Amino acid sequence: MEARQFTNRCACGWEISGPEDIVVDATIEHGRRIHNMEATREQVLAVLQASAGAEPALTPGDAPE
Repeated sequence: MEARQFTNRCACGWEISGPEDIVVDATIEHGRRIHNMEATREQVLAVLQASAGAEPALTPGDAPE
């Protein structure tokens, strides 16, 4: 089974796609290096999008009941 792929886009035009850990780490590094901003893993996970063709990422309101 292939790992879920995620995409994250920054307002500056930067974009990253790949497995969750790669996207989260790259996003944190991008924010730190380019925008002098610190983000936590949880903050990045809250805005990740599943890539096209992948199963959509759940948002807090989408959790199964």
